[in-house]
Amino acid sequence: MDEELKPESEADAKPSGMSFLRSNGLIIGLLLISLFLNVVPGLRLILLPFEFFTTFIHEGSHAIASLIMGEQVHRIVINPDTSGYMQHTVTGGMFAQGFIGSAGYVGAALFGGLLIVLSSFEKMSKFILGLLGLVFLAAIVLYIRDLFTLAVCGFLSASLLLIAWKGGKYLNFFAINFLAVQCSLNSFGDVITLLQLSMGAPKSQFSTGLSDAEALAKVFLLPAMFWSVLWIVISIVVLYKALKISGRIRMKNESVKP
Repeated sequence: MDEELKPESEADAKPSGMSFLRSNGLIIGLLLISLFLNVVPGLRLILLPFEFFTTFIHEGSHAIASLIMGEQVHRIVINPDTSGYMQHTVTGGMFAQGFIGSAGYVGAALFGGLLIVLSSFEKMSKFILGLLGLVFLAAIVLYIRDLFTLAVCGFLSASLLLIAWKGGKYLNFFAINFLAVQCSLNSFGDVITLLQLSMGAPKSQFSTGLSDAEALAKVFLLPAMFWSVLWIVISIVVLYKALKISGRIRMKNESVKP
């Protein structure tokens, strides 16, 4: 009996490449659909709300880091071109500035990875969507001061809460998985854009100052390119780890289904 169970246990501990792909089939399928939508000009507009969502996560990560460092957050702004910024007090030293400056890209990557893992639990989909909707409501009350950001966050909050409330379990499960894929893709795409900016690409017309990489380069005397590449590496590692963990969970969930 022990010998018969041993191969199954080893398979659970170290899933093969094919089982890894099969267990993450939904995530990979949504990834391919997203890439297709992204390269078709007319269809790309479908993904615009998800880009705004990722911008909010980026700026929200800056805000959380600022609060952890004892700073005061004045407001979060999302621009029409999906860029954004967060205004806060600056009273801390180099470590505080580095922590806050790194939090945007690292935080968005970590959040995308966390969503990929959490999206593996079908029964949690409704709760996660509802919680995210409430987070946007809280941000509106606390940190949103301009009309455009209010409209974006209001739309995202209403959409998340509506899907959580009225959507069935399959819609909720699909929605949280698609949101996880979009957040991970967008967070990676944003740091690639940052790398291009560090190499001299023109900035957005809504840019109000230094990029995160440029701000850290000014504080730590390491070039903006260094920070851009570092955050790209972190994003890749987070995505890889998240997919591995998600694959194991999804395989386990499949194995216990009647």
